[in-house]
Amino acid sequence: MGTQLLVIGLAGSGKSTVGKAVAERLGLRFVDGDSLHPAANLAKMSKGTPLSDDDRDPWVANIIEELNKGDVVIAASLLKRSYRELINKSVKQLVFAQLDAPKSVLEERLALQGDAIRKDLITAQLATADPLAKHEPGKIYKSNVPVEELVKRIILDIRMGD
Repeated sequence: MGTQLLVIGLAGSGKSTVGKAVAERLGLRFVDGDSLHPAANLAKMSKGTPLSDDDRDPWVANIIEELNKGDVVIAASLLKRSYRELINKSVKQLVFAQLDAPKSVLEERLALQGDAIRKDLITAQLATADPLAKHEPGKIYKSNVPVEELVKRIILDIRMGD
């Protein structure tokens, strides 16, 4: 059975750190979802401009393409359920690990990274973020725990088929 894991969450939730660690432990490819955005999206994001749903369509298509190449862990925001449903319809054996942390933790992490532009977007992200629904394959994880503990939980759940 293949592993196609999407580690999702808001800016500062730890999705890249956790995704890389899970991929390394499982011997899988890791892809940062930001690298799958078209150049126009990257330009908007670098200016702190939020992307529209239309902007995200080619990004979601690129994520689907990457997932369909085989075993992979991708870290991506994928805050809206509608994006995740498009991906879920196109990819078999997909699992989501949604990272969740209090707003104060997210802001603190971004401040430590010197990422003031994205810190301003947390409120907007919180307003649009949809938690995983019961019908979506995967689980919500509190990400204000040590990374290694979180990685172990995710890997255990993947292996258990949870």
